[in-house]
Amino acid sequence: MSAPKISVIMPTYNSESFLRESIDSILNQTFKDFELIVIDDCSTDSSLKIIKEYKRKDNRIFFLKNDKNLGHNKTRNKGLKIAKGKYIAILDSDDISLEKRLEIQYAYLEKNPHIFLVGSSAIYIDENGKEVRRFRKYDDYKMLAWRLPKSCSIIHSAVMFRNTKEFWYNQKFEYAGDYHLYLDILDAGKNLTNLPPFLLRYRVHPLSVGAKNRRKQAECTHLINRRYKYLSDRISIFNKLKYLPKIFLFYLITFKEKRIKKNKTQWKELFEYK
Repeated sequence: MSAPKISVIMPTYNSESFLRESIDSILNQTFKDFELIVIDDCSTDSSLKIIKEYKRKDNRIFFLKNDKNLGHNKTRNKGLKIAKGKYIAILDSDDISLEKRLEIQYAYLEKNPHIFLVGSSAIYIDENGKEVRRFRKYDDYKMLAWRLPKSCSIIHSAVMFRNTKEFWYNQKFEYAGDYHLYLDILDAGKNLTNLPPFLLRYRVHPLSVGAKNRRKQAECTHLINRRYKYLSDRISIFNKLKYLPKIFLFYLITFKEKRIKKNKTQWKELFEYK
C-alpha cells in the first residue's frame, strides 16, 4: 500500500464532548488521501470508546494509546515518528477542520516549495459551537518572519508542514510547544506563512489546555521570546519600516472580524494567550 499524501495527527485527552465533531471533520474532507493518527493520552472519559468505534468504520484511522499520561508535546512527537504522509497536518481533538482545509493546504504546499509550514485563518467558537470571534491571517512569509519572534501568530490546529523528520516539539515547553516549533523552523532558515481562507473552527472554552494554564503558557511564551529574540535582527530596518504600515492596514481591514461577540471580560481572559 502506498503512503498517504497527508498524515493528520490528533492527540486527545478527555475530549468526549467534542471528539466526534473533530474526527468527522477530517473524515469528511474533500481531500481523501490521508491517514488520521489519533493518540489517546490516558483519557478517563469515553474518548477511548469513541476512537475505537471510528477505527472499526474507517481504515484510514491509526490509533495509539499511551501507557501513561505524557502531555501534548510527547504525544504529538509519537505521532510525528510514525507519520507516513508527505505532509503533516495537526488538529486538536476539540477543533473542527472545514471540509476543504486539506485540499487547499496540500495544493498550496505543492505549488510553493519555498514554504515549509502553512497555517490559515480561523473562526473561533465556544463550547457550543457558536462563533465568537474571527482571525483572518495574511499570506506574507517575510512579514511573518519578522512578527513571529515577537508573538505567536500561527494557529496550531490549522498548520500543515512538510514531513522531513527534522523538527520535533520541545518537551520542556509543554504549554507553548507549538510556538517553539515554529521558531525552530524559522531559525533553520525555512519559511512559514498563513493562508487567508478560514479553514478551521477553533474552539475556545474554559476546559481547554490554554485556558486552564494561562499563566504557565504566558511564562513559556516569554522564555521562548527571549531565547529567539535574535531572529528579529535578521530583518533589515528597511523591511521593518515597510511592514509596519502593512500590518496597520491589515488590522484596520480586519478590525470588525476580531471583535469578541460575547461577554468581554470572560472572552478576553480566554483569548489572552492565544
